[in-house]
Amino acid sequence: MGILLALLFILQIIGFMVMTLMYLKITKFDNLEKKQQRLMKEMDQSILAYLGEIKEENDRLIHQLNQQTDAQMKPTTNTASSEQSITEVSGSRQKPHPVPLHFALRSYQKTVETEKNEKEKNSELHSKSFDDLDDKEKAKKLYAEGKSIEDIARKLKKGKTEIELIIKFD
Repeated sequence: MGILLALLFILQIIGFMVMTLMYLKITKFDNLEKKQQRLMKEMDQSILAYLGEIKEENDRLIHQLNQQTDAQMKPTTNTASSEQSITEVSGSRQKPHPVPLHFALRSYQKTVETEKNEKEKNSELHSKSFDDLDDKEKAKKLYAEGKSIEDIARKLKKGKTEIELIIKFD
């Protein structure tokens, strides 16, 4: 009877030790989770602040480009008033970062050319008959029409994964 009581007492002590260790592990994980949530909030706030700065910089750039194009379209004969307006504009800026107009225009032209090329590509796809197109063009055309990937794969007798890759990478 004494041995049995001693054995139960030892098992009870071991049980308390195991429960204590498990409690410590759980609290450690809870603290880690709280720390990660706090870091995620800080990262979100940092990203929002950064995006806000980028938006302000973009607005300032657009404003500056509009002023430059207005100044180029409306040549003034009174140089004193134009110099005064330039100093007013430069005085209102917090960070003077002059952007040459030709950079902005070149970027705009590239965007327009890219859109024009996309439109030409789409019109070429629509102008050809469906049977004259290769499988990649057929898949793109069917996907643009709103067909599901499974339907396109069945119609072209191709694998679903192959159609997904064609649509994603072409």
